[in-house]
Amino acid sequence: MAPSVASVVADSQRVVISVRRDGTTDMVVQIGVPNTSADYGVLIPTPSEPTIDPTPISEQVLDGLDVETRPKIYKIDLNAEHSASCTCGAIAGSDTTPANGDAVKASQPTNVGPVTATVVTATDNTALNQWLDGNGFVIPDERQALIGNYVGPGRYFIAVKRNDAVVTNGPTSIGLHYKLVGDHRLLSLAFARLGAAPTVGFTVFLFAKDLTSPTDPFQPLTLDDLDSGRLLANDYQGAVQSAVQARGGTAFVLESGGRSRDGTSRNALTTYYDALPTDQDALLLRMTTVLTADELTQDVTFLTPLTEPFSNSRDIVMGQSTPKAAGFGVLGLVAFGWRARRRARRRA
Repeated sequence: MAPSVASVVADSQRVVISVRRDGTTDMVVQIGVPNTSADYGVLIPTPSEPTIDPTPISEQVLDGLDVETRPKIYKIDLNAEHSASCTCGAIAGSDTTPANGDAVKASQPTNVGPVTATVVTATDNTALNQWLDGNGFVIPDERQALIGNYVGPGRYFIAVKRNDAVVTNGPTSIGLHYKLVGDHRLLSLAFARLGAAPTVGFTVFLFAKDLTSPTDPFQPLTLDDLDSGRLLANDYQGAVQSAVQARGGTAFVLESGGRSRDGTSRNALTTYYDALPTDQDALLLRMTTVLTADELTQDVTFLTPLTEPFSNSRDIVMGQSTPKAAGFGVLGLVAFGWRARRRARRRA
C-alpha cells in the first residue's frame, strides 16, 4: 500500500485466486476502505494486463467464505464431562497527470465502489515513480527500488485510490476483482513490504480443477505442525507464525481443501461459489501464513500438486504434553479416555 497523505499499513490480507477452465485467472484482493475523506492509495503488481471488474466483491462474501472454511481445533479434557472446541483461522487485522510520454501508459480510471482503479505499465522504474508521484502516490525513497523489481515488459500495476463515492458508515473493505489471461497461481509477498505492518497475515483461497500447494522454497504445513500449547491458549495466529518462522519464513499452513479427509462439503459453499468468479466444479484450497515485514523477501507460487489428504481439524488432549493425532476424531478420543478411566477403577 502506498499512502498519499497519512501512513497507512496493512496487517492482514485475503486473496482469492480462481484458475478457470477457459485459460484465465480471476483474482479478488481485499482492500481496506478507511472511513475518512483523506486520500489513500493501494498499488497491486500483476504479471499480465488485468481487466478490472467495476463491481466489487462484498466484504460479507469474503467474511462468509472465511468463516465456512476455517480449521477447527478441538480441546479434549479427559477429566471433564464435555470437550471444548474453537473455530480458528481468523488472522487479526484492521480490518490525471501527463504520463511521461510513452514511458508510462495508464488506462482510463474505473470506479469500483468507493475506490478508483487505474491500470498502469511502464518501461522503467523512474518513469513509473514519476507517474505515481504526480498522481498522489507517495513512495518512500527506500521503497522505490522495490517497485522497480516489478517493472518490465508485460508487467502491470493496478493503482487504487479513494473516490468521491466513499461515504460515512460505508464498507470497511471491498474485494477488488480483476481477470488475467493465463494460469497465475502466485502471490507477490515481497511487494507487500511496501506498506506492511510489523506482522502481516495472508490467507489465500485457491480455486482450481487441480489443487496445488506452495512451491519450493515454501513448504506446505498442516495443523499437526502447529504448537499445541499456543492452540490451547487460543493463539492461532501465534501458532501459525511460530511454525512458519521455524521454516525460515517460507511456509503456508494448509487449513482446508477439496481433498481433505473431513473438510467442508462443497454444498455448504454453494453460496460463495455463486458469488465469486469460480468454475462450479472447481476444488478449493485454503492456505494461511503469518510473516514479519522483514520476512517479506520473495514471492510465492502455488504449483506443487497436492496429492496427500490432510485434515481441517485437530484434537488436543488437555493436560498432556503430546496431542493425539488430528485424524483420530473427537468421539474416538473421548471414548478412549472413558475406557482408560474405567480400567483404572477396575484395577483399584
